[in-house]
Parts: sequence; C-alpha cells; structure tokens
Amino acid sequence: MHLDMVPPMARTLSLKDEVVISDNLDSRIPSGIQRRIGRGLPTRTLSPSSMTFPYKVAFHVILFVDAGRVDCRINLQDYRIEGCSLFLMPSGMVLDSLTYQAGTRFLIVAYTDAGSLLPVTARSSMIIRAATFSPLYLPVSRERMDRYLQLLRVVLHVGEGGEEYIFKEDIVEGFARVIAGGIARIILEQSARRKTSGRGPDLLRRFVSLVQARCTEHRDLSYYARELCVSAKYLSRVVSEYSGRTASDIIRENVIPQARLLLSLGEYNVQQVSNLLHFPNASYFGRYFLHATGMTPRQYQQQLHR
Repeated sequence: MHLDMVPPMARTLSLKDEVVISDNLDSRIPSGIQRRIGRGLPTRTLSPSSMTFPYKVAFHVILFVDAGRVDCRINLQDYRIEGCSLFLMPSGMVLDSLTYQAGTRFLIVAYTDAGSLLPVTARSSMIIRAATFSPLYLPVSRERMDRYLQLLRVVLHVGEGGEEYIFKEDIVEGFARVIAGGIARIILEQSARRKTSGRGPDLLRRFVSLVQARCTEHRDLSYYARELCVSAKYLSRVVSEYSGRTASDIIRENVIPQARLLLSLGEYNVQQVSNLLHFPNASYFGRYFLHATGMTPRQYQQQLHR
C-alpha cells in the first residue's frame, strides 16, 4: 500500500510522492450521530470502500482521532483508538482491517522516509522513530488535541491555493516539525511515567526492529540473541518483562501477516509461500500457520475466494 492509496477525505493535501495529509474534521455530521458520540454511545460501523485487506503499508502514519472511534488490526494485534488520541504506525506493518464509527472525526498524516517531513537528524524525529518500532497509542489532553488540529488546519488551508502556494512545502515542513516536537514531548512524558528508560526497553526496541526486518528468514530466538549479543535466556526474559508477550509471540506476529499477505495475492500456492518465507517445508509452514490462525494456509486461501 503506497501513499496514492490513502483514502481521500473531505480535504487532502499531497506533497510530491512523500506526504499526504487528509481529514474530515469540518465535515457536517447529522445531529443525531453527534449526540450519540457526545454521550459515548456507539454508532454504525463504517470502513473505507476503496480498500481490500490485507495491505503491507509502505509509509509511516500519524492518526489524530478528535472524536468517535477507529478500530484496526495490525500484525495480528487489535487496536482501538478512542477520541482525543494519537496513533502512530511505522512503515512495513501489515494492515488486516480498518473500521470507524459513523461521525468519527480524524486527520491522517502519511509520509515516507524519502521526504523531509520529519528529518532523521531532528531530535523530535529520533524520539518518535525510536518509540514506534511497533504501533503506538497515545491518549492526549483535549487542550493539546485542539492545538495540534488548529495547526494542521492551517497546513491544509495552504493546499487550497492562494499567494503562499509556492511556499507550500516549506510551510508544511515547518508546521510538521512543531507538531513532531509536541508528539515527542508526549512520548517522553509517558515513558517517564512508565519508567521505560534503560537497557531493557532499548533491547526490546532493537529486537522488534530486527524481527521486522528479518522474520521472513529467521524465526529462531537464538539467532536474534546472537545478533544482539545477549543470551537467548536474557533476551526472552527482557522481552516478556517489557512487552507482556513472549519473544516467540512477537516473531509469529510479524511472520503470519506476511504469510497472509502472500496467500491473499492469489499468485502463489502454499508450497511457494512456504519457500518465500524460508520454512523448511510446506508441512511445517502449515502447522505454524494453523497454530497462529486456527486454519491451514489452504483453508485461508479458500476462505478468501468464496
């Protein structure tokens, strides 16, 4: 899934093939739906009509949910994003589903590493990238959310034309860095409250990043332990302590979305997918997939094509 596949909303601003900002913040919402959202009651569930899942997302995402709720499934993990919160998703994730309640107000910033929206040398960018080795949910105060959305409304206004249009890229980058600084501050504040500084969280981040890069070739914990220069026992303990999941869970949560994506394409049979993912044989791949999903790879393909 590339930037040109981001579902357009009421307003959309694009910069080259590097940045897309889209929102529905000022769209008219029926009063009945507004009242239900204001009282915390559910509304009907919607999904982007232009999207057929799963997708491997080839860009970074910052989602601002002003009101309502967004639900998604990423790398086998379910996420519920309530109103007045941010959700950060790094590139390379497999998006398996995406729904939202009618009346949900949100804004999405999608950007690639090729652009200069968040330069890697900026301290705020370094903090954001270090914290988003996997999707990150950040509840924020109403005051902060209003401030960020006010700034982003200015950015979107730039895309509507006017004399300042020739400076659009400069203006967007300037506002982006201001907002990135605010997001980095939230991340640091939450890290301090959770006491997630030190070697353990850093080792977890490095482990997850390595798994994301190499899980299609390596699924053995001992391999990652060697690469990280620690014992397998120590790595297993740190991962469990700081993530609440086993190392095997994290490896599987990255392998299975890749397998499902390949199986869903309709271009490969089970044996070919097994080979592409470097399993020793199709039988072992089948057992691995069955344990994670409750169905065999062939059953999964048949379900998709009913």
